[in-house]
Amino acid sequence: MKAFATVLVVLFALTVVRADDPEMEGDVIILTDKNFDTIVNAADLILVEFYAPWCGHCKKLAPEYLTAASELKKSGVKLGKVDCTVETAVANKFGIGGYPTLKLFRRGNPSEYKGPRESAGIVSYMLKQVGDSAKKITSKDDFDKFINHHDVSILGFFPSKTGLYQNFIAAADQLREEFRFAIVTDSSLLSELKYGQGVAIFKPWEDKKSTIYTGIDSTTAITDWIYDNSLAPVGEFNKDTAARYTRKGLPILKAYFDVDFGANLKRTNYYINRIKKAVEDKKVQEKLLVAVVKKSQFKEEMEKFGLNPSSDIQFAIDDPKNSLKYKFTKDFSIENVKEFVTDFVAGKIKPYIKSEPIPENNEAVKIVVGENFNDLVMDKNKDVLLEMYAPWCGHCKNLEPVYKELAEKLQEEAPSVVIAKMDATANDSPHGKYQAKGFPTIMFAPANDKENPIAYSGERTVKGFTDFLKEKSHIKWPKK
Repeated sequence: MKAFATVLVVLFALTVVRADDPEMEGDVIILTDKNFDTIVNAADLILVEFYAPWCGHCKKLAPEYLTAASELKKSGVKLGKVDCTVETAVANKFGIGGYPTLKLFRRGNPSEYKGPRESAGIVSYMLKQVGDSAKKITSKDDFDKFINHHDVSILGFFPSKTGLYQNFIAAADQLREEFRFAIVTDSSLLSELKYGQGVAIFKPWEDKKSTIYTGIDSTTAITDWIYDNSLAPVGEFNKDTAARYTRKGLPILKAYFDVDFGANLKRTNYYINRIKKAVEDKKVQEKLLVAVVKKSQFKEEMEKFGLNPSSDIQFAIDDPKNSLKYKFTKDFSIENVKEFVTDFVAGKIKPYIKSEPIPENNEAVKIVVGENFNDLVMDKNKDVLLEMYAPWCGHCKNLEPVYKELAEKLQEEAPSVVIAKMDATANDSPHGKYQAKGFPTIMFAPANDKENPIAYSGERTVKGFTDFLKEKSHIKWPKK
């Protein structure tokens, strides 16, 4: 009888454990408002997908995510998912605005997932995230090798694990893909290096002199400090450093050539030193970031800027904040580049706008190109519904007859409302708020409020569009 009672106790204990276990879909953990913090905060590393069941992209990702979860389970890496239509508290907490959104969590600290969205890519990306974010430095040789690099080197010196230590590790976890981190904890090595407790950044453009962090014990403050100290007067813009430049919000002078900090370092420094002379004016430096760009990795961007990738060196000013670009058209010389940046800061240069020829526009659906965008879309006396499309897009082709019918209908009912379309692959929009984010992108530009376009996400039917326009139009809709 006693043995039987013991069995019952064990079974009861197992039942309790299983009741607390999260629901699983294959090897993917189902995360909810109730269990999210408990599971995610306890995990050294977990990838979380925020999804909606109706989302087509989420459905496409689902089998890839399941496969990746099964493969990564072997390495102890967890994958979870949150149904944002049900678990609204978690979705709101992390400001989820699109699906699927993937976030990486290290002991509860979130960061953006920047990897692929197919199983092999997810596995490869996540395995690279395993391990310490900060390399352990155990000798003077290790220290010298670490700071002997063309990019910034960030080191933490900690004889004890203080609050600053915890925040430094959290910052390293978040930024491990963008920056190089190392940590020194050995007291004898700290004495040899003559560093006490703290965080330092070593900049190769300042002969590896260190800048010491003097801010508060905060992950956010350390992260901001790293970004603020990470840009050289003339640095390299690439996929790893792009966030450093765009975060500043300033236009960027980009020099496109065969950048090489290895075998061809001498030639790379030749160009960098001349560019430095061209941008030495303090007024220019306050208004403009400067970077060199390996043109073989940015051919598509060069073509968008109207540049020739086969030329030895090309320049452009990229203003990502306003979605504008400015093309350098002269031969390379210190004087010509200096004139270009000085004129830009003075507002004397017009942006480069890719454009097809301006059409006659006799049809009901008005054709917008780069050169007539301001005249048609930004006309303050007209309400404009603009479709930005790609010729190869199937959804755009399906919309074409509906859009034409809508335009013909409104020519009679509401002639003050313009129905327009623009091939966004052949034309640039000169306004940052009117940019294609997929095809088709449909935006409403209200009369007298052109700076606040409204994205259309309703039914792509004549009735759907008409109802939307009647509601949003600033111009009184005529009665039948």
